[in-house]
Amino acid sequence: MKTLRPADIAVGCFLAVLGLFILYAASMIRVGVERALSPRTFPFAIGFLILFCGIGLAVKSWRFRGEDPKINWPDRVGLRIILVSLIILACYIVLMNSLGLPLSTFLYVTISIWYLKRSKWVTAIVTGLIFGIVSYYVFIHLLKLSFPMGFLFEG
Repeated sequence: MKTLRPADIAVGCFLAVLGLFILYAASMIRVGVERALSPRTFPFAIGFLILFCGIGLAVKSWRFRGEDPKINWPDRVGLRIILVSLIILACYIVLMNSLGLPLSTFLYVTISIWYLKRSKWVTAIVTGLIFGIVSYYVFIHLLKLSFPMGFLFEG
């Protein structure tokens, strides 16, 4: 009987290697003028996160004993939801340079929440506003990362 255990181990090892590669690439980033936050910080954080998640997945799958759970593949509706969600994500990435991080985040979160039918429009809009404002203050204002501001915040 085929199981997903070997696949989980392989994916965990791949993620661990990817995390190591990201850590190596982050260490090659040249640091010029000292800023409040080094340009290496975010890539290092992501690299460590991917490395430890990969190791955790591989070890958990290696040590798992018991019957593998059955995986139900999505039907037509599930595939449509996945496809539309990926299209919304691609639009978010494409529009970020022109609209900026805060506005594109607002639109992405609002449309995603509404499409996935998790709540009404009002809740989706309020949640999108919260995420847009938080993304501005955390990434642009507080951490001073160089994300695009968009036409609303340029001045």
